[in-house]
Amino acid sequence: MSPRLLSILRAWGVQEVTVESDPLDPPPMVDPLAVVPSSEASEVPDDAGDMTHPALLEVLAIAARLKAKTTESRAWAISPVEANASDRSSAVARPHPSWQPISAETVAARAGTLATLPPIYFRVERAINHPASSSADIAAVLGSDQALSARLLRIANSAFYGFPRRVEGIGDAVRIIGTRQLHDLVLATVVLTQFRGVDSRLVSMKSFWQHSLACGLASRAIASLRRETNTERYFVAGLLHDIGSLVLYQHFAERAQVALDHHRHANLALDQAERTIIGCDHGGVGAALIGAWKLPQFFREAAGNHHCQGHRSHTAGTAIIHLADLMALALGLGSNGEERLPPFSHAAWDMVRLDVASLGPIADQVLAQFADTQRTFFSEDGSL
Repeated sequence: MSPRLLSILRAWGVQEVTVESDPLDPPPMVDPLAVVPSSEASEVPDDAGDMTHPALLEVLAIAARLKAKTTESRAWAISPVEANASDRSSAVARPHPSWQPISAETVAARAGTLATLPPIYFRVERAINHPASSSADIAAVLGSDQALSARLLRIANSAFYGFPRRVEGIGDAVRIIGTRQLHDLVLATVVLTQFRGVDSRLVSMKSFWQHSLACGLASRAIASLRRETNTERYFVAGLLHDIGSLVLYQHFAERAQVALDHHRHANLALDQAERTIIGCDHGGVGAALIGAWKLPQFFREAAGNHHCQGHRSHTAGTAIIHLADLMALALGLGSNGEERLPPFSHAAWDMVRLDVASLGPIADQVLAQFADTQRTFFSEDGSL
């Protein structure tokens, strides 16, 4: 076991590991963050869960280095797989005998009014897409909703953009930010208003939105480094990637609670525990809801495959969100209920095509922007 891995294990509080191998073979690297016992390994992609990947090692090293400096982060407990996890089946949560597997589409359909976004979003979309619309026309539509306009101006004047001069009005914001970028920010703000009444025993809304915000910032930073166009869409994709969790927590609270218990006690990834208990996972539910909203396929793919599970094809969007999600979790910036890192996808890393050395500056940028952006988007209690 390398000194680098040992230092990371110590930083995360792992006091003891057992390494077994043939004395003639080089000692294997031990994965203290693997989330799936051998009996469940068939559900995990072949490229996932390898603690030895340089990118994952670097993310954990960055998190260990920055942990003490991050006043906003929660106490993030990442547990190693227990050798006797399969022997504790009596403590593992089980679904109710009457429960039948539910599809992601069924869950999204049960969401009721969530299946329709507020009218202001579609009015803004029509104005932006109309070939005869001017900046003044778009500003007039935005100005008809004072709360939305105020929030957009607050974002425009925050460290999220860091413009050298103050943006004075919504028309100014349309001209400076750009119509497509502003459209995606409108989407983000209206979606955030859709979720109310989630049981705090399932998840803290403040913690949930902290994680979503951190993932959005990391996605935007990665996309910017890759010179992607319209980096705001990556921010929005990161912000929405776990939206399916809130649907489950709101409308299937009992099953979601059992899935969370299964995740914690059976040492499984959260999405895997959800499939076992509910029949679908939060990524699939998020994709189904985004599909019902008739949003671009880009957002649906990012939500549906941000854990890069199974044999679904990777895209640059899903790969970026996957890496950003891991970074946000490792840095301890909130949580959607997960208590350990999900499996790491080699294929997603290969598609992102970053240098490992770039991960440190990305983490620094997320932390530098996090507190101010949180104040810009949310109130102190995590609501809008």
